[in-house]
Amino acid sequence: MQDIRLAKIESDIRGFVRASYPEMVVRAEYWEQDPSRIALFFIDERFRGLYPRQRYHYIVHLIPKDYYDSTLADTQWFELTPDERPEEVGDDPDEEFIASITSDVMGVLQKKNFFAALDEVFLPESSNARPQTCSGDFRHAKQALQLCGFEESDWSDVFHVLMGKGAFCDCEILYNAAAESRLKTQYWKRRSHETNS
Repeated sequence: MQDIRLAKIESDIRGFVRASYPEMVVRAEYWEQDPSRIALFFIDERFRGLYPRQRYHYIVHLIPKDYYDSTLADTQWFELTPDERPEEVGDDPDEEFIASITSDVMGVLQKKNFFAALDEVFLPESSNARPQTCSGDFRHAKQALQLCGFEESDWSDVFHVLMGKGAFCDCEILYNAAAESRLKTQYWKRRSHETNS
């Protein structure tokens, strides 16, 4: 019979994430490597193609902070697609390493017009091009990186730098990481008009 505490945590978390992830499987069990701690497994197909840091970011923001602090602070998390095992998911790069390359990565992205290329996807200057919408991942940013001459081997470093700037999806790159973008300008113009009306 499952531990009542684990069953309650599973039920609580399912309640928090259901609106955003209706198909998510949530499992709580005592962690094999340290049975004094709880391991939480979040399993959803929509994690496919996302970095571990993105997956964690999307889930943790659905859980109320007071509940996280009181119940989940010492838990070990695994965000997986249905066919993944925990050992198959890559680790995040070292924070010090990411901090050491951030300035250079941002400079190269700017020089190669990456932000402008991504801006063009969401707010094309040509009236013939159809603006895209953000899907909560980096699909358009990956295309923009290719267009700007970046190798796929650069992607992990680039995206971890951008996530460090608060960008966990395509549109957040333009809102949070780019110094300026047409998408960000349009957003604030719209907000200004809403405030004034």
